[in-house]
Amino acid sequence: MFMIRLFAALAMVFALLGLGACTTALTHQELATTAQSGPLPELTPELMPALVPVRRFVANVDAAGGYQLSPNGLNILWQQTVGLDIGLAVRALSNPGGVTTYATGNMGRRGGNQYWLADSRHIVYTKDPIGDENTQLLVADTQADGFEPWAVATSKGVRSVFVGRGPVGSARFYFSSNQRDRATLDLYEADAAARTVREVARSDGSVLAWLMDVDRQFAGRVRQLGRADGSDAVIELLQANDQWRAIKTVGGFQTYWISRIDRAAGKAWVYSNIGRDKIALLEVDLASGREQLLASHDVVDVSFAVMPAGNGGPLGYVVEPGYPEMKWLNSDWQREVDAAVQKAVASQLLPAQPIITRPQSMSDDNQRVVLRSMGDFDSAELLLDRATGQVSRLNSVQPDAAKLLSAEQPFTFKASDGRTIHGYVIRPRGVTGPAPLVVTIHGGPWARDSWSPAVFNTQQLLANRGYAVLMVNYRGSTGYGSDYINSANRAYFGRLQKDIAEGVQWAIDQRIADPQRMAVFGSSFGGFSVLAQLIQKPHDYRCGIDVVGVANWPRVVDNWPAFWRSRHVFARTFGDVNVAEDRAQMLANSPVSHLDKITAPLLVIHGGNDIRVLKQDSDDVVAGLEKLGRPVDYLLFADEGHSISKWRNRLAMWRTIEDKLASCLGGRNAGFDFYQLMPR
Repeated sequence: MFMIRLFAALAMVFALLGLGACTTALTHQELATTAQSGPLPELTPELMPALVPVRRFVANVDAAGGYQLSPNGLNILWQQTVGLDIGLAVRALSNPGGVTTYATGNMGRRGGNQYWLADSRHIVYTKDPIGDENTQLLVADTQADGFEPWAVATSKGVRSVFVGRGPVGSARFYFSSNQRDRATLDLYEADAAARTVREVARSDGSVLAWLMDVDRQFAGRVRQLGRADGSDAVIELLQANDQWRAIKTVGGFQTYWISRIDRAAGKAWVYSNIGRDKIALLEVDLASGREQLLASHDVVDVSFAVMPAGNGGPLGYVVEPGYPEMKWLNSDWQREVDAAVQKAVASQLLPAQPIITRPQSMSDDNQRVVLRSMGDFDSAELLLDRATGQVSRLNSVQPDAAKLLSAEQPFTFKASDGRTIHGYVIRPRGVTGPAPLVVTIHGGPWARDSWSPAVFNTQQLLANRGYAVLMVNYRGSTGYGSDYINSANRAYFGRLQKDIAEGVQWAIDQRIADPQRMAVFGSSFGGFSVLAQLIQKPHDYRCGIDVVGVANWPRVVDNWPAFWRSRHVFARTFGDVNVAEDRAQMLANSPVSHLDKITAPLLVIHGGNDIRVLKQDSDDVVAGLEKLGRPVDYLLFADEGHSISKWRNRLAMWRTIEDKLASCLGGRNAGFDFYQLMPR
């Protein structure tokens, strides 16, 4: 209550002072004095959107989403702001005003998931409180008075992961945890009502994952075959006599991942690229091993299948060649969802025809469905009652999004070696010519950028400040097949970086980017790429922002987390740290070996509890540049890990980024945000 009163008081003080949410924005003429040299891009002030305070992009009190139906279809669970932090909310569908909120506090990058249990009463949510990836599972009773969550596994340094619900109507659930042995995950069953835990299956040190059947019983495991590099795996099903039956052996560089097992029907549904370049969706006969191809795409992998609740095969699947596409395999569902969308558009629950609509959550009887519907300026979550055809909207419309934000668009270009490279670009409103450009480089490299509606996220923060935003899915990114990934092997400091630079040149050639006003921004592998771009200087970057970036590749492997099992993939891409020649090359490809080549101003950001890239990497970069007398700033968050997730820290980080970009690119700056006064 004190915090809420303080918030109200601060808001009143700033209103009385006439300051509103921020300091006075820089004018067009004032902007010219902040740039280093050359003319500003041509701006059209009357077309520029209003300047939105940083807090709305990183600490939006109106944010709500991730709606999930209870198994009985009577209640709904979602994330929303509670007090001054993220939390959970529950209500009965029959009582829109009867919302119960739970002040969970920040859940962290590796947390933030919530689940109904099969009794439609208890919920489980995950937290990563200090960013060290020792995720916690907590249970709450939505029918109890007060909020007293039960921490399922509480030992220090323990990592616990939700695996699945227990039998229909029960308060039981399965989770895996390394509480016995920090290097491997055993399988446990917890009872939320009794608050008890029992061990179900013990890992011999080789288990990668535990598998559950559609009947919500323990069904199998994925296990390494014992090679030193873990390069092969076997999928085994549990038999009635408690023996294991191997159904598939998978190479270390192949994908074969089970989406659903139905032992009673003798079927499994699997994502696989064995014998093909792109990941496809298969139906597998468990007795014979016969595979039936259900879905594939010429350009991209199948991203994921949409499964009904209970048993049965996929209703459809999603692919992302540019804009995301929902491909239906069940015509009845397609017809019903299409009708629901048209009804939502006609009744203005959706502001425009969406780009994609797909099921997100279902009741156990599949009669009530949460639909995720995304358009250029809207991300809606709709509730469909299939029995009546009634459609309602669960989250709020952001009516000013289309006026304040900028649409994201896919693009492709031909790299200099002929390979087609994919990406996304956001052009800021009100800039009629080339704009200052921020190249945002994704991490991984085994990840990808995907299309997003224009909602209040940090990409849109950059666009609102007048920057074009470029996202390049360089070779090595996932989603475009094995060859696309493998073409980056041992090329992460060379050809891969060239893809990023050639993407920037594409933006210049398309008159999207002003070549005199460009910056690079990235996290993790993206932070490494920021440093690589500043070292190699393919363009005249005016500054860089490196968040938890790799600076020393041998150190990353030397401090490998005990529970990781992908060293063979890492060695193929970057080098084998145990081979002297490879280790030397990995160090030669590390930014710490080339700091003398970085001359552009650099902002370095890191979390003190990062287990993937130790903060020592950033310490070394900052110390080395300071010794050389180069412009460098360092922002360290002691209570974060491999991502800066707490909203107060994110606000501090993005206000610093906003200032840095304004100083080196001349973009708009909202200045001090009064949320920065909020106590920690």
